[in-house]
Amino acid sequence: MDRNELELAGREAVDLARRWVTESAGTPADYAARLLSRVLAHPGGLEFTVRFVDGVIRPQDLGVAARTLARLARRDLDFLPPYLAAGLKAAGPAAVAAPEAVVPAARAIFRRLVGDLVLDTTGDGLTEALARIRAAGNHVNVNLLGEAVLGDGEAARRLAANARLLARDDVDYLSLKVSAVTGPHNPWGFDEVVEHAVAQLLPFYLEAASAPTPKFINLDMEDYKDLALTLAVFRELLDNPALLHVEAGIALQAYQPDALAAMMELQEWAAARVAAGGARIKVRLVKGANLAMERVDAEVHGWPLTTWPTKQATDANYKRVMEWAMTPERTRHIRLGIAGQNIFDIAFAWALAGRRGVRDDIEVEMLAGMATGLAEVVRREVGSLLLYVPVVDPKQFDVAIAYLVRRLEENAMPENFMSGVFDIASDPTVFDRERDRFLASLADVDDSVPTPMRTQDRASETAEEVAAVVRDEAGNWVFRNTPDTDPVLPGNRAWARAIVERIPASPLGMAEADAAVVGSPDEVDRMLAEVAEAGAAWGARPAAERAEVLHRVGVELGLRRAELLEVAASEAGKTLDQGDPEVSEAIDFCHYYASLAPELERVEGARFVPSRVTVVTPPWNFPLAIPTGGVVAALAAGSGVVFKPATPARRSGARLAEAMWAAGVPREVLRLVQTPDRAVGKHLISHPRVDRVILTGSYDTARLFRSWRPDLPLLAETSGKNSIIVTPSADPDLAVRDVAYSAFGHAGQKCSAGSIV
Repeated sequence: MDRNELELAGREAVDLARRWVTESAGTPADYAARLLSRVLAHPGGLEFTVRFVDGVIRPQDLGVAARTLARLARRDLDFLPPYLAAGLKAAGPAAVAAPEAVVPAARAIFRRLVGDLVLDTTGDGLTEALARIRAAGNHVNVNLLGEAVLGDGEAARRLAANARLLARDDVDYLSLKVSAVTGPHNPWGFDEVVEHAVAQLLPFYLEAASAPTPKFINLDMEDYKDLALTLAVFRELLDNPALLHVEAGIALQAYQPDALAAMMELQEWAAARVAAGGARIKVRLVKGANLAMERVDAEVHGWPLTTWPTKQATDANYKRVMEWAMTPERTRHIRLGIAGQNIFDIAFAWALAGRRGVRDDIEVEMLAGMATGLAEVVRREVGSLLLYVPVVDPKQFDVAIAYLVRRLEENAMPENFMSGVFDIASDPTVFDRERDRFLASLADVDDSVPTPMRTQDRASETAEEVAAVVRDEAGNWVFRNTPDTDPVLPGNRAWARAIVERIPASPLGMAEADAAVVGSPDEVDRMLAEVAEAGAAWGARPAAERAEVLHRVGVELGLRRAELLEVAASEAGKTLDQGDPEVSEAIDFCHYYASLAPELERVEGARFVPSRVTVVTPPWNFPLAIPTGGVVAALAAGSGVVFKPATPARRSGARLAEAMWAAGVPREVLRLVQTPDRAVGKHLISHPRVDRVILTGSYDTARLFRSWRPDLPLLAETSGKNSIIVTPSADPDLAVRDVAYSAFGHAGQKCSAGSIV
């Protein structure tokens, strides 16, 4: 990397951006984009817009929409233009009185406001809009928005709708996502998902390749979880001999540190493709547009955020990838799409491409309807723009609004260039601010290849790495949720594949479970006497000592995650995607109850007296988490434990017990038992030495236990009827997905399964 060259290109870019801003000063602002940006930049504007979309546009019940409209109308609306605020104030009371007339009118007004930002796929409107864009000297990249793809049927309909768009004479460039045309997929089955996606998309690509006029297909992606998948599908599609001479594209997102490594991987593959006589490919370089969902995904699973921590770091990576790819040697294999709205970055790309003689190998891309004055000035400079045009069926208009809200919300963030785009020509301080941000990010560009934010590799984890999650900087134990396994990472995928291969013939837990059989009441008597004695000694130990042992149990379970998944799948049919979070929950139970144990010694005015013997009888459907929770809760409270796993999950229970013993729980304190004979089981539950029973099972089982011993201290979690309430303002796609998962996840075998909607 030539640092001097970058600095010269940077200075040239600043001068070019200044000229573009000056030339665009007299162009009228885009009304819809400006209005929505102003609304979303206001502290109350985003909440208002989201509530309007969720409560007025989305509900099928007009009465519900009318009441929401009336509530919104009573708010302070100073972020709206006076005429809109006044109209909304008047519409609120009227909507309640006449919802059939007022609500559709309010929705229609909102649609007209954003009609230039998302185009209608029906009627002549799309034809006319595309013609206007082309008449101005631009090309068009069409992107079909739509409802969430919840199954193969919707995936097929979405792909067919894309095919109809691509068949139009006025559409020659189309972007789509693998996730939008292949249906929901399980990331644990990566190879199978790639195979399925290629089978779905290959006819689409072949049809485009055989069109009388060239048709270009670009694979987009939004989520980090789709990065490796999209790369694999893209390469496998274009490796088909029938597509060797077809140019196609893929997007890379610079807000992910992985972008440069992915570009290098694509460059190596594309070079071999061109050397074999094939066409080069195109990479559409974007900054990224789904930060909110990346944050949610990271938070839910306990994973690091996949993106750069700052906007400046993202901007620097955008230029880093651009600088590496923009050489004559590399553009012979990969043509670049420079996509974005930041005119400093566009100017930099144009300046650098000029210095390196590759301007014919780059294509500048901008969003249609956003800062059209600047876009027109840029078009005159670079010759032609590729405008990204989202389109939607009017029946799915709320999806378009959600897309716009997300896009414009990010634009309105203070660190984003678009937050000042409507003032940059009139306010010199805005230009100076954006110039300084551009130069700061340019100064951060280096020739390093950033590594991914997520580096989890279950196959090589050490005890220190597992324990680090629940230790603070001083090395003290703390409670934190254990991260689930990230199936997107290649090391974890290989680790999981090895587990799957072992499952059919897995012998784990068989010998230990067989050895735990207690065959007579006399054996029960002797065993309970031993546990009671050991339990008294265990309960006499300081709570901090018990906590230390249980923290070590949590670490041991983490190290044995693979074997626990293997035995639970082999014995109870627990799939990896549902078993892995259960292992995490089991680990969390260990650290959670360990962190609570010392509290028993801090109850003012009281002395805690532990139970000597607790019998834990968990169910089979959650063979790892629920047994662990019951056992470690009792151990944390100073009790000896008789652990009797459900018979269909006895092997899983045996492996849990082995892990606990290995971590330091005395075998005489924790006894694993199986009681195949009903009379022996009854003798155990009703035995006077048993101080407490922890049961997770049916209501009938709880009543049976109590009938055997009426004074039995029984902590029973039993079955129930679970209702899901779907409100009129709910997102139907999300509601359907969640209802289906609740009812049929874990094959429906869970006490919390939804059964009434």
